[in-house]
This record gives sequence, C-alpha cells and structure tokens, in this order.
Amino acid sequence: MSDGPDRSLLDKPLTVLPGISDKRQKLFSKLGVDRLADLLWLMPRAYEDWMERLPIGDLVPGQTATFQARVQTLPSLSRRGRLTYLRTRLSDDSGSLEAIWFNQAWVADRLQRGQTYLFRGKIDQAGRTKRTANPDFRPADRGGEADAYLPVYPLTAGLYQSNIRQAVRALLDRRDFQAEETLPASVRAWGKLAAADFALRRIHFPSCPRDVELARRRLAFEELFLVLFGLRALKSGRSKEEGPRMEVGSQTEKWLQGLIDRLPFQLTGSQTGVLQVILDDFRKQEPANRLIQGDVGSGKTLVAALAMATACKEGYQSVLMAPTTILAGQHARTLTGFLEGSGLSIGLLTGATPAAERRRILKGLKEQTIQILIGTHAVLEESVVFARLGCCVTDEQHRFGVRQRVSLTGRGQVVPHVLVMSATPIPRTLAMILYGDLDLSDIREMPKGRLAIKTYTATQADRPRIDGMIRRQLEEGGKVYIVCPVIEDSGELPLASAQAVHERLSQEVFPDWKVALMHGRLKAGEKAAVMEAFHAGEIHILVSTTVIEVGIDHPDASLLVVENAERFGLSQLHQLRGRVGRSDRQSYCLLVSDSQDPLVRERLRVLCRQGSGFDVADEDLRLRGPGDFFGVAQHGLPDFKVANLYQDTPLLHEAAAACDRILGEDPGLEKHENQVIMEAFRARYGERLARPGL
Repeated sequence: MSDGPDRSLLDKPLTVLPGISDKRQKLFSKLGVDRLADLLWLMPRAYEDWMERLPIGDLVPGQTATFQARVQTLPSLSRRGRLTYLRTRLSDDSGSLEAIWFNQAWVADRLQRGQTYLFRGKIDQAGRTKRTANPDFRPADRGGEADAYLPVYPLTAGLYQSNIRQAVRALLDRRDFQAEETLPASVRAWGKLAAADFALRRIHFPSCPRDVELARRRLAFEELFLVLFGLRALKSGRSKEEGPRMEVGSQTEKWLQGLIDRLPFQLTGSQTGVLQVILDDFRKQEPANRLIQGDVGSGKTLVAALAMATACKEGYQSVLMAPTTILAGQHARTLTGFLEGSGLSIGLLTGATPAAERRRILKGLKEQTIQILIGTHAVLEESVVFARLGCCVTDEQHRFGVRQRVSLTGRGQVVPHVLVMSATPIPRTLAMILYGDLDLSDIREMPKGRLAIKTYTATQADRPRIDGMIRRQLEEGGKVYIVCPVIEDSGELPLASAQAVHERLSQEVFPDWKVALMHGRLKAGEKAAVMEAFHAGEIHILVSTTVIEVGIDHPDASLLVVENAERFGLSQLHQLRGRVGRSDRQSYCLLVSDSQDPLVRERLRVLCRQGSGFDVADEDLRLRGPGDFFGVAQHGLPDFKVANLYQDTPLLHEAAAACDRILGEDPGLEKHENQVIMEAFRARYGERLARPGL
C-alpha cells in the first residue's frame, strides 16, 4: 500500500491544516503523526455509535451507551476546592439517572431544563441510582446520519478527540485530496473490495457499521497483499540470479555420510529430511533462500554445519552469522566438534577479534585457506572478502531483518545459497509476511533421549521451596540458571535485579557454591570468561539477564528460574527454557511471578501446558498480537495500521491467492495496471523490506 493519495500533498506537515499550530503539531508528533500521510493512516481504535439508542431503563452499569433523555432538573453547580461538580437528572419514559460533569461548568449553559438531548457515556451504579459521569451530548435534532458514528483515536495528553477529528476532516475535505488507487481493478473485482477513496474516507467517518466493515476489509487486504506481492516478487527474481550450482554427486555424499557416521548420535528423521532438501537446493542454478525453523534443541545447527561442509567440499566457502559474540563463539566450538576430521579450516570473526588474528582471517578468506567463517555483524563489513562464497547461514534471523539478510549475499555476480535458522518458531501467518521471500522447512522432531522439561509457576511466597529445589539440583550434579528482567535495582519498579539476586544467592543462600553474574554491560571478554568457566564446571549457578536467551547450552544445566516472568513474552520464555533439557537429565523451569493479571496467568499456564515452540508461538500470537510477538522495528515486521495477523488469517490467504493469480498471469508485471503494485510496495515498505535497487 502506498501512503495513498497525492504524495506531494501527503508529505506536507500538519500545520498546513487549519487549527494546527506548531504547538499542536508537537502534540500530534507524540502519536507518530508528523505529515498528512501519518494523519491519514492514524486509524480509529473504535467508534462512538450515536444511532443505536437504549431506553434509560435498559442501561446496564459498566456499559458505554447512547440514550435520548429530557433534562429533568435545572443543572446545579457546586465546588470542592478546585473541583467543580455540575449535576442534573435525565429521564425518559422508562426511568431516570443522574448525570455529573467534573470541571465542566460551561455545560450548564448548553443544557436547558425540559429539552431533549442525545447523551453518550459510561453507566455506573451508586446504590440504587444509575449515574453517568462526563457524558458527551448533542441536541436530539442532530441525531441524523452525518455524525452517527464518530471515530475514537488514540490520544496523548493535551490532545482531544475533537482535535483529531477536525484535523482528519479538514484533510479529507481538501479539494486537492483524492485517494489514489493502489490495487489493480482485477484484484478489487476478484476480492470484492471497495475503492481506495471510499475506504479511506469511511474508515474515518462511516455512516453505518457496514461502512467500517467494507473499509477495513479493503485496507487490511491491501496491506497484506502488497507485502506478500513485494516479497514474492523478490522470491521470483531469484530465478534470474546466478547461484553457485553444485553437483553434490556420489563422492561428496559418501564423504558427507562419513562425517555423519562419526557423530556420537544419530540424526533425527527431520534433520535428515531437511538436509536432503538443502542439498537439492545446492544442485539448482538459482540461489536458495531457505528458512529452517526448529524448536529449541532440535539440532538446526548440526544441519547447517553439514550443509556448510558440503558447500566447502564442492569447492566453495561458507559463512555463519550469529547475533551475539557469545553465540558466535559457541557455534565455533560446536562446529569444530561436528566437523572434526573433515579437514576444513574454521575461522571466528567478531568485534572482539584481535587485529593480528583479524588480518590472518581476512587473508585466509581471500586465499580460500579458511573455508568456514563464523562471526557476528563483523562479517558484514566491506573488508571481509571471500574468494568463493557459496553458502550463507544466518542464525536467529528475526534479529536481523530482510535488508541485512540481503547484504550478506549481495556481493559479486554469483549469489550464494542462503540458509536462515530460527529457534523461535513463528506461526505460518507471520512466516508468510516476515519470510515471504524464503522457502520454509521445519525441524519438529527432537533428538532421542530428551525428556520434556517440567514447567511450573511460583510466587515470592514459594522462595524457600525454590531455594530448596536449586540446592537439590546442585547436589545431584546439575547446574542452574537464574534469569532476571533487569541488571540493577531502579527504585521505580519492584523487579528482581540480577545484581541483587546474585548478592543474595552468593552471600546468604549458597556461599559454598560458585555463583556468577552475567549481563549485557559486561565486556565481550568478560562474558566469554564467565561462559568458559560455566562450561568447565567452575560455576554452579549463573545469574543473568536475557543475554543467555539464544543458543547458550550446557548438558548439565537442569533448572531454570525466571524472576518476574510476567515481564517476558511467551516465545521468549520458551527460548529461555531451552537453556536446560539439553541431555537425558530431567530438567525443570520455574516461572516466578506475583502478578494477578488474568492475561499474565493465562500466558504462564500456556507455557506449563505446551512443550512445543510451534504451539507456544500460536498461543503467543493469539494472546498478545503481532506487535508484541517480537519488536516490530527490530525484526522487520511491517507496520500494519489495519491488518491483524491473527484475526485476519482468512484475508491473508485471500491476498496470497490474489498474488499467485497476478504473478501467474503477468509474471513480468508488464501490464500497466499491475505496475502500480510494486510502486505502492516500494513507497510503503521499500525502506524496510525491499532489496536495494528493487
């Protein structure tokens, strides 16, 4: 979706509208509204219905309702300090109620005893008396359709609904405003969609509920369709690119099988299946772009290691990019173990790599004496040049976003195969949006011998039992993670800080055991030293923030305690839970929270019930919505103004079918009416999602 109408108009500041001063513009900015385009896409969160009216006798406490009533008594004004109270009694043939306005003395001049008005407000009960506080009102003869359904917008201090309504109305009433159509006529006809101008006008000022339904369907479809179409265009464009076509013949397969046979365990059926799909990708001329989703501990890294080794055996180089220095170092250790005896040289490059070692690695990459490079964002630097790059693997892809995925592959004429690993499974609806330019493979089978992690909720009152459970795990040879939401006490929120928890455990509760502290403020070398000591068995309890969330594992880790668990998302909690249960040892997860919020309790119960990350992801999306599933700006999720990826799943599939139809009939987008699609995609999402030069 483009930002709709005339770009030159919509790029103008709000101050071109009447009544918008520089001061008020700053208030709008707090809502993210700086240009007319932002105002146009400031979507109402609800509507005031002035048409559906209830008799006073049918009003129920707790509801917000519209009713028609006579002003029965002369409004009376009273004061208490700086607070004024204006009271009157409203009635109709079915009953009466009290109306009260706080600090709105001017209302007395607008209401006349004996006259009938329309009122709208929230109904309360005071003893036997119904009451409404600060209701909106208007003369009954203004009850026509013109203002029957008024939009309710998000607000900030100093802005009122009337300010935003007036500004939006002023924009829509401008002579130079005309919504530009961003969907081909064929798509609108096939999807039975309203025109763009109708949708944008009626989403703000509908005349009836049907208007809202038609407008919302059109705009939500448009958002979903444009993102899907743009990403599929990226995907179809791969057929025009030259990839590193590999033979992967019987000799390479025999060599690969030798590596697999030397492993101290067997591959699962899921691992074997996904590996074969990747090898088939390597045999094709076009570069692969494949997302490998797998639950925590399902063995994605091993599959990626075998794929990278295969590419190297075929004469190419491989690179694996991880989101943190700790995880990159762990991958380097893990791959060295997996590929022992392969003869392949592995290099590790992070921001903490010494200058001399960095020069050695860069030289080795150019001369192809280093076949596999593992690193952080440092591998994206221009000075990192491969002799013959054939396979790129990015770990925990949702942390990077589409543009960074592209920058890894956009060097040279031959575009390497790309494998994207994520241990945070996401629902298919999100995958279609986030990874619409990738093929998708799931690893759902867990290695043999793994026991389900037993997960329980706890409160602060259970602290003695929690300490006892920690002690039992230590005495049985296990190791313990304690995860805290913050590093240090702030004084503002009663949260368990990592520093305070570390001090309590190390000095008061477990002075005879080694308790270490790790968090994001430590230098890379300090973090590495802590993790080395933990892996060596020199640390028994590791108190940490979520810096351990991704990929850190130790086979003896058997208990995870998450303090203030309500502060974490469901999928993040599942990711943290994956730090234990990495062997045949029975492991446990305790979610500590005193929150009585029903939604929080339900989320924590979901984690106790569900062991699969795929099931947890579906529940997380249902309970929290896509905006909180993971941070929008950080992870590349489009900023949808209308569409809801959980509620609009059927519409998403309709949009996908429309994309298939258009690309099937006009794969080159040669028809003029179809060219508007990519123009709209670039205008709305290009900066975040598009490949440079698209």
